[in-house]
Amino acid sequence: MVFKKVVSRFARSPHRPIAPSGVRPPSAVAGQAVTEFVLLIPLLLMLAGGAIFVVYTCSQGIKVQQAANIAARIQGQERIAGGVNNSSIQGDNGVYNGAGGQPLGAPDLSQITTPLTLSMLNTFRTQRAQQAPAPNSVYGEIQKAVNQFFNSSEQNNLFVPAPDYGQAGNSDAVKVFRVIIPPNVFGLNFQPVMLQGRAYGGEDPRAYGLPRWGSTSPFGITGQFWTQKDSQGNYLNLPKGHD
Repeated sequence: MVFKKVVSRFARSPHRPIAPSGVRPPSAVAGQAVTEFVLLIPLLLMLAGGAIFVVYTCSQGIKVQQAANIAARIQGQERIAGGVNNSSIQGDNGVYNGAGGQPLGAPDLSQITTPLTLSMLNTFRTQRAQQAPAPNSVYGEIQKAVNQFFNSSEQNNLFVPAPDYGQAGNSDAVKVFRVIIPPNVFGLNFQPVMLQGRAYGGEDPRAYGLPRWGSTSPFGITGQFWTQKDSQGNYLNLPKGHD
């Protein structure tokens, strides 16, 4: 009777292997491997995205410093220190509104004492647009030269505050800021990353240490004879393409 029960049990499942005690069947092992791989995919994507973001941030940091170097060269060569009156000098340099005496330019992000937020960034963009210098002033030329290093989307978060006069001896400090907004990862928001480049511009080598005169009109920019550009619109003694 016992023999018949054993035979009938094997007869009902002739193709089902009997795994030894404590050994999992291959189908269960394969299913666990697929589940683990699916769980690892988001982590691998996050690691790859983080690596790409770090490389991009480093490349932008290099460009920010290169832009600051060129801006300092322009400030050193073209800063106006002489003119018919104070309003004329301020208008030529582009750091003040000659009529009302209001300071111009983008905000100095190095003065921020709290973590940078998106709402603060929007406020700074508005201030930059409302206080933009004249394009043909010295400060305006600096901003145009800096913008050449970045595309239109990158310029949206690019800030070039007015130069600081005489912070290191007789040279002026020029700063460039670039804010990078990290992408949203699985609903996680990260703080914006602020990159800063700083350089110093010395005296104009063609002025032999003398103050450079600006326009001869008391009402702002006219002749612009102080410019160091050549006939093709390139600055003297600067690398080709501002590289």
